[in-house]
Amino acid sequence: MTNIVDFPKIEKIPQALPRQRVYYVGYRYVGPMLCQEVQNLYLKRKGITYEGRWWAMITYAPFNDYSSRLYSLELEQCHEDFVPEMLEVYGLQNEVSISELRKMGWRGRVLEPAPAVQLYTKQGDLFVD
Repeated sequence: MTNIVDFPKIEKIPQALPRQRVYYVGYRYVGPMLCQEVQNLYLKRKGITYEGRWWAMITYAPFNDYSSRLYSLELEQCHEDFVPEMLEVYGLQNEVSISELRKMGWRGRVLEPAPAVQLYTKQGDLFVD
């Protein structure tokens, strides 16, 4: 007689967050016309509170013109669900895709409205483009 042993099924472990917390997302021009500077922008994954995970848009710049040391300056922070909107504010919506955000550890929801499609006209006929 043979003994049959049932092994437990292997559960898939969700992909762990990467160790890196600061990611380069792009640049923008800052300053008055004809005197603009390039400002490099980074997305930082902050800690988790009871409300959820927070993200911040940061840059590295000196505090004054005479200092050579760069400090991280937090420009804005938002909840995890509003990261795509924060990227739109800085004009970086085309620089970073949703799949790249997922690789950075973003677990938020995409809050894009679905497009409305008109199928019928007012007379009830099928609408044809």
